[in-house]
Amino acid sequence: MNRLICATRRRAHLVTNRGRCAGVLLLCLACACNREQYRQAADEEVAGLIAEKSADPRWALPGFDIELDPQSRYFDPSDPVRPPMPPDDPVSHELMVEVDGKRGFDGWDDQGVQQGGVRNGLENPAWRRHFAEELPRTDDGKIRLGLEDSLRLALLHSPSHQGQMETIYLSALDVSTERFRFDVQFFGGSGAEVQHRGRLAPGGESSTVTVEPGVSISRRFATAGELLVSFANSIGWELFGPNDGFAMSSLSFSLVQPLLRRGGRAVALEQLTIAERTLLANLRAFQRYRQGFYTMVAIGESGVSGASRRGGFFGGTGLTGFTGQGSGGFGGVGDVTGFGRGGFGGGGAGGAGGGAGFAGGGAGTVGGFIGLLQQTQQIRNTQDSLNAQLRTLALLASNLEAGLIDIAQVDQFRQNIETERANLLQARNGLAASMDSFNRSVLGLPPDLEIEPDDSLILPFQLIDPAVTAVQAAIARTIDEFGELPEQPSLEEMEQAFERIDALRRQLEEQLKAVPGDLDELRERSQARTKSMTDPERKLFEADLERLSEDVKKVRERHEATATTLEALRQGLRDDTVAATADGVVELLTDLSNIIGELSLIQARARLETITVTPIELTSQAALEVARSFRLDWMNNRAALVDTWRLIEFNANALESNLTLRFNGDLPTVGDGNPVKFDQKAASLRGSVEFDGPFTRLVERNSFRQQLIQYQQDRRQLIQFEDGVHQTLRQSLRTLEYLRVNLEIQRRAVAIAIRRVDQTREALNRPVPPAAPGQPAQALGPTAAQNLLFALSDLRNTQNNLMSVWLNYLAERMRLVRELGIMRLDDRGLWIDESLDEGLRVAVSNDPLPPAVPRDWLAQAAAGTDDPSVTPTENQALRRQEREPSDGN
Repeated sequence: MNRLICATRRRAHLVTNRGRCAGVLLLCLACACNREQYRQAADEEVAGLIAEKSADPRWALPGFDIELDPQSRYFDPSDPVRPPMPPDDPVSHELMVEVDGKRGFDGWDDQGVQQGGVRNGLENPAWRRHFAEELPRTDDGKIRLGLEDSLRLALLHSPSHQGQMETIYLSALDVSTERFRFDVQFFGGSGAEVQHRGRLAPGGESSTVTVEPGVSISRRFATAGELLVSFANSIGWELFGPNDGFAMSSLSFSLVQPLLRRGGRAVALEQLTIAERTLLANLRAFQRYRQGFYTMVAIGESGVSGASRRGGFFGGTGLTGFTGQGSGGFGGVGDVTGFGRGGFGGGGAGGAGGGAGFAGGGAGTVGGFIGLLQQTQQIRNTQDSLNAQLRTLALLASNLEAGLIDIAQVDQFRQNIETERANLLQARNGLAASMDSFNRSVLGLPPDLEIEPDDSLILPFQLIDPAVTAVQAAIARTIDEFGELPEQPSLEEMEQAFERIDALRRQLEEQLKAVPGDLDELRERSQARTKSMTDPERKLFEADLERLSEDVKKVRERHEATATTLEALRQGLRDDTVAATADGVVELLTDLSNIIGELSLIQARARLETITVTPIELTSQAALEVARSFRLDWMNNRAALVDTWRLIEFNANALESNLTLRFNGDLPTVGDGNPVKFDQKAASLRGSVEFDGPFTRLVERNSFRQQLIQYQQDRRQLIQFEDGVHQTLRQSLRTLEYLRVNLEIQRRAVAIAIRRVDQTREALNRPVPPAAPGQPAQALGPTAAQNLLFALSDLRNTQNNLMSVWLNYLAERMRLVRELGIMRLDDRGLWIDESLDEGLRVAVSNDPLPPAVPRDWLAQAAAGTDDPSVTPTENQALRRQEREPSDGN
């Protein structure tokens, strides 16, 4: 580099200028050390890039930010650019203090990294306080969670969701890096040299200080050319020695343009193109992830993979590891399943969910929050069955004492009660394990968090109101307590019994007022229930509805008759009638027990008929066209195949000859005193042409051939992806129809089980005719107790089956709209449960390219099709297919 050496006595003013330059240099160095400014600058640029790619509302991410909410368990309240050192293993920490006998960096001591300190734990210390302030709690201190609460907590605390946001951020950083490569880049700096020469050196003794500031500008072009322009000079002065100096500057440039190999836009723009397309694909993939995130929380199944970064292959940001060679580098897409093709399954699982189901054709268990509700209701059904058996056990014991039943039946009943208790214990233990897993895996919270799911979704499956069950239990307790009284109760004890019966009658009266409300609700829904019925089924349903109304009237009449009976017992109570009155009290309590039992079965029957589902009218071919039009991952798959196709040209470029043009020029200053005195007469310009024939291209040939094969593989995989989507949709539609039909089967099974329980219980409670003189008492049937056991067990199982079918129908409908690509979420991330036609209408309206309207459709005045068998949803899909004819890919 040219230098200007100037004596300090003659050029003293340059010292001042040097001081100013040094101050600017120090300021720049200080700014370069400001980590927070760099972090904020990256955040701002990423926000701008994502806003740029968010022009389409289908995958827009407005207000993108990866900063965690301060209420999150994973929020870090410490300095984001100088975080404290986390807890270390003590033995391993010694190797930071001293390694191989060498003292380590002082910042690794107990004060933490660069004075950042040492943190005690990894969690946000304040998250539990915020958590406790927001959520309602039950009387026993458990956190009461609904589906909306669960989703909000998962969005706040889930590491998976935060990881997806950060993947999009890093993908935007890759775009920033690749764009930067084509920006005009400035470089500047300065160096200083102090030199002392001895007395015997040429020129004699001298001491000089030389400062060499310089600046350069570089630019990379879309044609793969590179331009470098630089300006440099040297400023020097003598501290001791001869009073002379020199000043020279140089302005130079260099232009390199490959014409064949490594030249052209197909090569130069490839990394930028991939980075830009990857960011767009990740925004789409994130919207699919949001849908899968909801289904994961709701039903325990995601069915999507989410965003996937393609930069940073060798640890750096940007596509620094790009090779263009198949799936092993960034030239291929075979290993990129996050936004490309995710295997042959079409990105979603069909079927009705896991589990083998219960005896009688149930649909198995659902996962997620709804699965917790299902397990909770199954436990309730088991508890109700156990309570019914316990209430009956006392009656069986009385019959055993009277010789009306043998000990084997009673022992079998007792054994079944113990089995039911063991099943209940196992079910509760399984529910506790499921809640722990839900806390940790879905919500991102500690497993020991005590939660209780809000059961409003499954209230229709509480076929018997808990208040009715409470009255049943109260009557059973009263019978037990009255049976423990002496054979000759006192008048005071009899009066207390009358008061208890009065209270029980009032409770039963309240339930008699509530049950007609269930019948009214059934009548309101009868039109929807009968819409899909055949004529015989409709007549049978209407007859059942009328029979239920008549049964309520009969139960009310029987209840009113108990008032007369109770009053007669009161009036007839005397010292000499206590025993007879006590027998009458037992019969009255038995009547009340039978009345509430029959009322509970009427209520169960009425509530059973109000459980409905909405039929899905959609053919598999129409469903495929809907998915082809609206699934964002299908858009990404098409784009990923084009990426593979584009790399054929990229790899073919490496087979060509090297032909490169180079131009270089220098323009120095002349003279020894003016650092900006340039003279074109002193300039130089050089040009050259470099050629290298394609004699050694074996590696490049193999890469090119590999890419051709890779493209064909990916093309076949995309075809199979379409087949996988089609298969999944066909299976989903079949499953929905199967579940719809099965729901009616299970409804009938529950109705039969209700009648069986009613009949077997009535048989046990029916008074036995008195025995003939000299004959033993007539015994109950040999299977009387067993019949009731089987009836109660089947009632519990059919109730569980009915609920499992309905919940699996709900879960499968979620999967269907997700796999169709028309699932809508609100601002909270909750699924907007709407009809299929409405979902498709909104999806079409959100498409920036409105579907073409066929001319014949206009003539039909919005009828959509001449074929009456084609549903509105199918018609919209067919119209969109006309707009975008399928090419099979």
